[in-house]
Amino acid sequence: MIAAVVLAAGGSTRMGQPKALLRVPDGRRYVEAIADCARAGGCSEVVVVLGPPHGDAIDGALAATATLTTKRAWNARPERGMLSSLQAGLAALPATAEAVLVWPVDIPFVEASTVRALVAHDGTIVVPVHNGRGGHPLRVACAHFAEVAALDPARGLKALLDAHAGSVTRLPVADRGVLIDVDTPDDYARTRA
Repeated sequence: MIAAVVLAAGGSTRMGQPKALLRVPDGRRYVEAIADCARAGGCSEVVVVLGPPHGDAIDGALAATATLTTKRAWNARPERGMLSSLQAGLAALPATAEAVLVWPVDIPFVEASTVRALVAHDGTIVVPVHNGRGGHPLRVACAHFAEVAALDPARGLKALLDAHAGSVTRLPVADRGVLIDVDTPDDYARTRA
């Protein structure tokens, strides 16, 4: 079983509103678009990691979306960084999880074909690469879950990538969406144009 862990616990300070609740051009919220894509690409489970200050609002929006089934995890201290949210998400996974796709909520334009390629891959750490640049979601196999859980949140997931640099697979994809990171109102405006 492959799961997607959607990292949506951040404060969205540069955006000024929760990124999870921003909308893609078809009207779905970012968190919905990611969950739909993860499922279409073959993920059996989607865990959305929430935290203060926007967690309750995002949870309410998810609950109001009848067609969206996701599991929730809570990161009480998301200011420690994205790795702390990944650690909360991993703790919420069933023991049958073989790998996880680590998916920041501000990267909502990934194609299902990319997810299918990541789900089908047997590498232990797989980074989708478009035009030579690494993007998200990245795939981490269960062999690394305990190591990720023990990492210092201040160092981030880069510590895992650095420790296993020789075994990281860089998977070329035609999908530009793996690089589209929406952090600011200007970024958001560009995606709406």
